[in-house]
Amino acid sequence: MPLTQKTPKARERALAASLVEFERLIMAVKGQGGEGSKIGGAQDVLRNLSLKEGIPLAFIGGLAAIYHGYERTTNDIDVVVPRTALDAIIRIAPKYRIKVIWQDPDGWHKLHFAGVDIDVVPEGGKPQRHAPTTIPGPRQLGVAKGADYAALPGWVETKLASNRIQDRADVAQVIKRSSPAALAKVRNHLAKVHQTYLRRFEELHAAAEEEKQQERERGGPRT
Repeated sequence: MPLTQKTPKARERALAASLVEFERLIMAVKGQGGEGSKIGGAQDVLRNLSLKEGIPLAFIGGLAAIYHGYERTTNDIDVVVPRTALDAIIRIAPKYRIKVIWQDPDGWHKLHFAGVDIDVVPEGGKPQRHAPTTIPGPRQLGVAKGADYAALPGWVETKLASNRIQDRADVAQVIKRSSPAALAKVRNHLAKVHQTYLRRFEELHAAAEEEKQQERERGGPRT
């Protein structure tokens, strides 16, 4: 048997450990404890850094997808950092036992804490080569102080600006779980930012509604 091949019992243990970590992650994001979650622990360190150093930080990416209703797995943290703090956070991070893995000249720094990768997303950066706008800062994302999740309209903006397959899937799943009033706020926000994002949102909204109808016809939503 190859050394890299796991036995059935080893696979079962690995799966059980993954499920426990997933449950802890969901609880941590929802503010229901989640003690022992690696990502939750890294978030706590970032919150501490943010408050002590006066640098607002906005969680986006998969963590914010969970926060806005789509419970999925994620292995890292995407955090928007103000353009004025992109250099400072590299100097400050080691004080909080956060390792600097890669210092990028444009601010796309790579950090690491206790087994969790932390990807810095710079305010003013280009989320995609052909993106029509730049990344909004934490304040524009609804985080004026401390470290918190981006508000739904701003989070959708960042996802549609990046526009990868996973980003579109995340937005579609969150749409399916959001109220009409919340979606109206997203629509109004995107209309002010760029028509490209509004068009992408409307396409995903239509697809999400079609999926919801199909799920109702087939016995309930798919997880």
